[in-house]
Amino acid sequence: MKNKLIIFDMDNTILQSRIDFPKMKREVWRMLDDIGLPQFKCKSTADSIMHYTQSPYYDVEIGEEMWRRVGEIEDEGLLAAVMEPGAVEALDYLRNYAELAVLTNNTEFNLDDNLGRLGILSYLSCVAGRDKVGRVLKPEPGGMEWVMAQYPQIQREKVATVGDAWNDAAAAEAAGIAFVAYNRSRQERWDELGVYPLLRLTQWDRAACDSLLGLLD
Repeated sequence: MKNKLIIFDMDNTILQSRIDFPKMKREVWRMLDDIGLPQFKCKSTADSIMHYTQSPYYDVEIGEEMWRRVGEIEDEGLLAAVMEPGAVEALDYLRNYAELAVLTNNTEFNLDDNLGRLGILSYLSCVAGRDKVGRVLKPEPGGMEWVMAQYPQIQREKVATVGDAWNDAAAAEAAGIAFVAYNRSRQERWDELGVYPLLRLTQWDRAACDSLLGLLD
């Protein structure tokens, strides 16, 4: 087993996502408005759901309806997902030097179904969706901690996560691991968010892979 671990986000990091994330946020916000709890509307859908779930106003049936609707929107978008350019070749190269994992806020079904359809499950030694990690969503660090626990021999300073969004960066910071930004099909204003990735990648090529591995040497 290798002594390095790279944890990838899925959407817009190794896959070109077709999920309508603005629609997802609108649906969750509408549900929060309908039950008179607009104070739980946050920047990200994940934060909105987590804050509501952890509140004294949480209702199991409403919470499950939120998850159901989010899952429907995910299903619609992922059916059309394709790989980021160069991502397959990058995974094939990186797996020679590091353990590769995927952690996503998507469902376990969507994770296995789409990574299997695209033929990349064999490159990954761990895949985890929200169901596997107890619905602990990024930006919370619990999912990162769960993945790292699968590799007890790998030291934390030898772990990096790669993602395209603020919640990936926040989860990595909370877990005490390196964060690498990948932004090609989706952009993020890192400086405005006060986030300073150790690397900012815009394509999957050999130079990007070597830079990523170099962080963990």
